[in-house]
Amino acid sequence: MKIEKIILLILGTVLVACSPRVDDLFDETAVVRLEHRRAALMEQFMKAENGWVMQYFARVNPVASDTAQHKGYTFIMKFREDGTVTIAGEVNGLYKTETSMWDIINDNSSVLTFNTFNSIFHYYSNPDPELGLWGADGEGIGGDYEFLVLEYNEKENYQLLKGKKNGCYIRMYPMAAGQDWEDYFAQIHAMDAFLLEEANTLDLFQDDLHWTLYNAKTHEFRAFTYGEDTLGGGSYYGFITTPKGIYMNGGVFDLSVQHYTYDVHGQKTGEYLTDTVINMPRESFLLSADKSRLVSTTSPDTYITIDPLDVLVSASSVWRFANGINTTFDAAEAVVNQNISAVAPNSYIASYGWKKAADGRYELYIYYSLRGKAATNYDIYYFTAEEGRHSVKLTYAEPHATRKNLVNYGSLDLVPLFNGTYDLALTTPWRPSKGLTATRQIDPIVLHLAH
Repeated sequence: MKIEKIILLILGTVLVACSPRVDDLFDETAVVRLEHRRAALMEQFMKAENGWVMQYFARVNPVASDTAQHKGYTFIMKFREDGTVTIAGEVNGLYKTETSMWDIINDNSSVLTFNTFNSIFHYYSNPDPELGLWGADGEGIGGDYEFLVLEYNEKENYQLLKGKKNGCYIRMYPMAAGQDWEDYFAQIHAMDAFLLEEANTLDLFQDDLHWTLYNAKTHEFRAFTYGEDTLGGGSYYGFITTPKGIYMNGGVFDLSVQHYTYDVHGQKTGEYLTDTVINMPRESFLLSADKSRLVSTTSPDTYITIDPLDVLVSASSVWRFANGINTTFDAAEAVVNQNISAVAPNSYIASYGWKKAADGRYELYIYYSLRGKAATNYDIYYFTAEEGRHSVKLTYAEPHATRKNLVNYGSLDLVPLFNGTYDLALTTPWRPSKGLTATRQIDPIVLHLAH
């Protein structure tokens, strides 16, 4: 028995001596580490000589439209060591600044808080219904005034924040030294005026996806898969205009998308839902040197076109006359119809289409029906084109070498009547296949984009 006790004592000693000891992963406690990070972040926010530009969003909801909640807002902020922060923004379209308090607090993570009332900034998180904000009483637009401080993007030079309550991602960029704050907002307005004129169509291309971006003047894109009917449905994404382009508040969402079907006359015949995953980019887009597109800062293959001429001369662009046809043109078309009907009864010109040739000229397609059959026959006539941002000047040049059957029936008296400068404008609501009007101001001809 005594021998057994000795053996057990020895084994116990060996086991204790061999038990593993776990070293501390950190040299400091979690509380100390958070306090060190707080000090480092406060120094980082204060060292921006001319302050920071904040690209602020209240929340994201791609299913329902709420422009005030979706659109982005720009603020400029200067943080100081005495705990004050001066915030600049626009209130009812007017530039304004106001000073209040700020801090970095430890709340399970590092949190940037604006902890005294600032009428410019807290307006968007104030639930007081007397303010007349959008949304249910007691909610306002649901913005945040406290933000989790996430990583710093060294490549694009911004601090990423996340709203503590609603989870919207927000970026802060150091303001360029010497940049006047009020002039910065003036530059935003100038970019707004350029990008968001009524005649602009905006189309987003990402990998093999093509989206139509509608209603941009409200700073809340209503996005559709290209070709989808825009009379209903769509997904909603806010964006901010910057002096150099836009920043889009996208994300990955699971959505049910409403689709509609139509007959050959454009009448709705049915509707159906599909479940899909939307991956709308959350990133900055810069205006290209030729001002024809906005290009993603992370991938040149993701871009937004802003030129309505892309729609005018796309492969599917077919044009029909609006109400009130130019009488001279009407008479010339009637002569061609009469001449071809004399040879083939019940034959007539059905529609016109435009495409762009490799040499830069525009091709006018004249589609015509023979003996009342489908209008699958067509002639081609070339026009030289002088393109503006929202206009195009067309001058007839010559017919196609072989596609000119109607020349013998008077088309050369008809085709040059298209000469002139056409102003382009969007119809509302805009549909990708029925959304652009081309109007010749002198001796008016008005054309609508059609199926």
